[in-house]
Amino acid sequence: MSWGIFTKTKLTTRLINTSFKEATRQDIDEILTIEQSVFATPWSRQKLLDSFSNPNAHVQLIMHNEQIAGYLITLNSIDFLDILTLAIAPQLQRQGLGKRLLDDLLQRLELHNAQAILLEVRISNVSAINFYQQYGFELIDTREKYYSNLEDAKILRLLI
Repeated sequence: MSWGIFTKTKLTTRLINTSFKEATRQDIDEILTIEQSVFATPWSRQKLLDSFSNPNAHVQLIMHNEQIAGYLITLNSIDFLDILTLAIAPQLQRQGLGKRLLDDLLQRLELHNAQAILLEVRISNVSAINFYQQYGFELIDTREKYYSNLEDAKILRLLI
């Protein structure tokens, strides 16, 4: 199956002063603020908190000037890693932070026994689809009416 979407993208500027850290429950308010500013149907506080309670979930933060700039939530399964959500604060988007988060994840994969990374993305989220395709993610299926607004989701996979 061949599938592709092409769009014009803006040039990105890389932020120098960035670092990574594992999130804790104390970070929930800042994570929730980003979540609500980025997504039309954001995760609830409880759903985010559930990620901290799940021993198979991992919440990784990217920091800029010691402030949370974005986060990546993953779920470890038996033989794959599922990206649940990735978000960058709106004022810091298009500066390479999402790429840095995904690069960090790929470097940490040796800690997991994953053979693939899976994720769902809204069919309308063309920029996210393009972002993941640049990493070699391939479309493997569509989930019809997957989201609460009944929008379809594209299932993407990266074999490791």
